Amino acid sequence: MKNPWLLPTLLIALASWSGAQAPSPAPAETPKPAAEKPKPPAEREMPPDVQAFNDANKISDPEKKIAALQKFKSDFPKSSMLAAVDTDILSVLVKSFPAQTDRIRNMAKSITAGDPKTRGQREASVASQLLEASVLLKDARGYARKSVQAMNEAAYVQEQREGYAKRKQKGPSDEELRKRFRESRANRVGTLGRIEVKLGDVNNGRKLLEESYAVNANQPAVAAVLGELAAKAGSDSKALDYLVTARLSGKAPASSLAALDALYRKTHNGSLDGLDAMLDSEYHKRYPNPLHLEPFQPSEKRTDRVVLAEVFTGAGCPPCVAADLAFDAAAERYSRKDLTILMYHQHIPRPDPMTTLETTARFKFYDGRGVPTFAIDGAAKSGGGGRENTKDVYARFKPELEHELELPSEAHVSVGASLSGSKVNVKALVKDVKTESKDLRLQIVLAEKELRYSGENGVRFHPMVVRAIGGPKAEGFALTAQGGTFEQAFDLDQISAAIKNHLDDYEAGGHRGESFKFSEKKYEIAHNDLAVVVFVQDTKTRHVLQAGYLDLSVPGEHRITESEAGIGDGK
Repeated sequence: MKNPWLLPTLLIALASWSGAQAPSPAPAETPKPAAEKPKPPAEREMPPDVQAFNDANKISDPEKKIAALQKFKSDFPKSSMLAAVDTDILSVLVKSFPAQTDRIRNMAKSITAGDPKTRGQREASVASQLLEASVLLKDARGYARKSVQAMNEAAYVQEQREGYAKRKQKGPSDEELRKRFRESRANRVGTLGRIEVKLGDVNNGRKLLEESYAVNANQPAVAAVLGELAAKAGSDSKALDYLVTARLSGKAPASSLAALDALYRKTHNGSLDGLDAMLDSEYHKRYPNPLHLEPFQPSEKRTDRVVLAEVFTGAGCPPCVAADLAFDAAAERYSRKDLTILMYHQHIPRPDPMTTLETTARFKFYDGRGVPTFAIDGAAKSGGGGRENTKDVYARFKPELEHELELPSEAHVSVGASLSGSKVNVKALVKDVKTESKDLRLQIVLAEKELRYSGENGVRFHPMVVRAIGGPKAEGFALTAQGGTFEQAFDLDQISAAIKNHLDDYEAGGHRGESFKFSEKKYEIAHNDLAVVVFVQDTKTRHVLQAGYLDLSVPGEHRITESEAGIGDGK
């Protein structure tokens, strides 16, 4: 990747996840020797064009945003982000000024002018934006038809081959490239089919949509329209299959959600009871984790260290899928004596109803630039992609994780807790600290072990979702090398109310200048599905000295005294 800043910044800046691209997984880094002390993270400078792009996308006033984006084009005429800038300008126009058709047409013409080799791709992009905004649909049909006509399989394969050769990379087989071509063409045919249906040519539109879906079923918008058409035609079985696909994608329009509810009620005595269970079953059947790992077998060098993985993710982030699933697989391979995982959700690149003020503050602590980002015992790195990249992401962090498991812990951490009604009382003991650092803090984190929410990236189940962080201002507790005992009281009702307030405020303020509505607000907390994670961290180097885990769903009350060191550290 020529510009390492481009992807994470785009993920932060873009209001729609359609521009997020999966970063290429990097090779696993060689673990540091045990004797080497952690170094403070190096400061990174953001390229000026990226900074200007970010600043422009923070502007909420549409005219001022357009002016800033136009100025970007003048200031950085050779930037690799010019195409994204043009796309953003058109997006602002169709959403904020749909009646200004001449202005929209001029921008569309500007985008589709230029190099004939890439014109079809730009025509497809314009057609899609006009379709989503229901603006100038006849123009959209013209662009969509041209984008389909521009596709040539032999030329596509040749261009891909030349691109891999230029980058000195070994490309995929011709068969794989032809498959990619067919799927890409199917996407354009699907856009054209949806436009035809909106324009009233239902028969032609349905034929195009069925052609598209037969080649590439991973098109939620196409499935949604086909499902609604099938439901209207009385083809319940077909409609159910299409509508479930759309629903599980997290990107189903309100009309297809209503169509699924109506269809389910039709066959279940007017009730929606059991719908979520049915969707859960279909999700597990259709989208199993592609990575299956053998249980961890510790080596003779295994110590008592509990490794902490902190994962920054977003339910609307397509490249986060590989990281989410990789850590899901890791949670199956390692017990909580070996690895404990915390998931900090972010409003990146789309609003995420599992995000809290505490999770965004933690992201800032790590100088977060984009998601997915994950830190193994405080050492942060990024890397993600679609489901097919899950194994690559796991391969990236596994060496560091298993290296950490063989390092001696640098503190002893014990945790106990009790749950009574809506109150969780936590007591943590820290001793045997192996550092003289003046920058230590003990973090006490409350997490919900699993939330169900179908986000725009298609992931339905979200483990170890951080709900609250203890300490003054939710920043943990100051700690000295002498250790100590710390107590934290969590009020679940107050936490739930605070999360709801944040989500309400975020929705009211809009997402990067654009209004939106959460499909769900995940502020309610399941009292029987909680866990507590504690860890000691050097806030200057971000290095984690030791962690501990306690599952509050285990029946009974968990207490701790100084003589009960080690309680709650196991799975």
